[in-house]
Amino acid sequence: MAILINDVPIDCINHAAIAYHVPATLILSIMKAENGKNGEAIKNKNGTVDYGVMGINSIWLPKVMAYGYTKEDLQFNACKNVAVGTWIISQNMANNEPLWKSIANYHSRTPSHNKFYQASIYTNYKKVMHIISNPPDKSFL
Repeated sequence: MAILINDVPIDCINHAAIAYHVPATLILSIMKAENGKNGEAIKNKNGTVDYGVMGINSIWLPKVMAYGYTKEDLQFNACKNVAVGTWIISQNMANNEPLWKSIANYHSRTPSHNKFYQASIYTNYKKVMHIISNPPDKSFL
């Protein structure tokens, strides 16, 4: 039986973390902030669409299609969605900007939106790290 987080098998999250050198805790933090669902396609005010569990913006479609991914992959395949989202995060982190700014570029490069997203991701990250550092006692299992 697979362990699911937000309907994504944990193996998919771990695979993306290893493949793209992004901590799984950070992937989980972004998944929480995006609050996407597998199969979703959310229209934005600017005419773009966010797909799936990581809310991958349609602006990325031309780039990821060159690697064989489709809109349907991003919308309906949670593992592929997490892989692509994590790849985007890794690309941003490689841009030699301050870490939290580069991570928040996943959501927006607009300074005010970026700052807000940084705070959201960092809050989620601290929560995830707290849970990992303080597992429930064995009586819970």
